Amino acid sequence: MKPRHAFGRLAVILLAGLGAAAAAQASGFSSSPNPANISAQGGALAWKYITFTNNGPGFASNVAVTLSGGAHTSALNIISDTCTGARVAQGGTCTVRVEFDAACYVRAGTTDTWQLEISSTEFPVFNSTVNGTVTTKGCI
Repeated sequence: MKPRHAFGRLAVILLAGLGAAAAAQASGFSSSPNPANISAQGGALAWKYITFTNNGPGFASNVAVTLSGGAHTSALNIISDTCTGARVAQGGTCTVRVEFDAACYVRAGTTDTWQLEISSTEFPVFNSTVNGTVTTKGCI
């Protein structure tokens, strides 16, 4: 009888662990990649797609995406956005394309950081980090 009892205890522990992991999954939005790292030679442009997923529960409506932060605020721009104005179903996704302008006047190796924020009526604001790095000075 002892092996059954020990197995029963193990099963309870495993199930409790699964419940805790499932409960730890965030509701609202998540993003991939996060952080999004973009690098370019000075004077060049580089872009990256960031996909937001609605983890629920339920729909996200009145979705809006904004960009904030960065010492060089004009160096990162939203080029396309399927999120703003959308109604995203639970498990659904939307995508934002950002473009990094590695300015000529910025020293090589410089990294700037922005927050790409997504909001909806149902969920709190979620921040996705975007890092832009100037790899080499490319301008004459």
